[in-house]
Amino acid sequence: MRRIFFAFIIAGTLATFNACQSPRQSAHDAVVSVSITPIQFFVDRLTDQALDVNIMVPQGASHATYAPTTSQFRKLSDSGLYFRIGYLGYEQAWISRLSELSPGMKVIDLSDGLELIRGEEIDHGDHVHEGGIDPHIWMSPAVMLKLLPVMRDAIIQVFPELAETVEQNYEPLYAEIKAIHQAMEMVTSTLSQRTFMIFHPALTYLARDYRLEQVSIERGGKDPTPAQLARIIRQAREHQVPLIFIQEEFDVRSAQLVSDESGTTLVQINPMAYDWTEEMQQLMGVFREYMQ
Repeated sequence: MRRIFFAFIIAGTLATFNACQSPRQSAHDAVVSVSITPIQFFVDRLTDQALDVNIMVPQGASHATYAPTTSQFRKLSDSGLYFRIGYLGYEQAWISRLSELSPGMKVIDLSDGLELIRGEEIDHGDHVHEGGIDPHIWMSPAVMLKLLPVMRDAIIQVFPELAETVEQNYEPLYAEIKAIHQAMEMVTSTLSQRTFMIFHPALTYLARDYRLEQVSIERGGKDPTPAQLARIIRQAREHQVPLIFIQEEFDVRSAQLVSDESGTTLVQINPMAYDWTEEMQQLMGVFREYMQ
């Protein structure tokens, strides 16, 4: 039903867009589109903010349900390059129409070539099907070490006039990510508690890459049932889970209930934050404070 809903929204948006669209701007326009704000951070750092970055999902919006606006689609059509995450809900809903918007645009799927993680099976009562691919690849420094060279090469290919700038900025930025990766390894290797809870499972890749266990309160994109919630509360008590991560774009009443019933601390994070480096530093600080 969600995809059907998106289809109607997208069809209407595209119709409005095509009706009012001005002739396509020249290929020399320095516009790049990205799915989410954290990817803008890396584009800006590589290019010294020389590119106009069009963000398809703004901060505070859910990447699972957001429907881009007409103005966002217009800027997308003017983009020479688009970095998509690959498995965000909104991407899956409208990506098949991308060629209609910008047939000459280079599209980079940042999930290509990665070892992706599939969510747990979803039980609908009369049938069970496998879970979807977890899209939160950017939340692991180990993954970002693999993605930065891909971004560098794509920007240079589409905007060769920025090659010198990108090459100069690449090495220090890569070194910064590597230092964060090494610091994350050091911090997580010393933790006495290796399990954390989270409402929306945004730290799946980070947990895998740094040998932590993430327990999601949200199940299959939905709030847990009373029976599931009871099991989560029991697990939090039995394992003395120290914290529950929450995010502002989600209704976290069930996370609050788990916290109230188990004494687990709620800590807000922002996986959609622009400053990726700062967000990683804050995460490490939380691990030190609550799990050491």
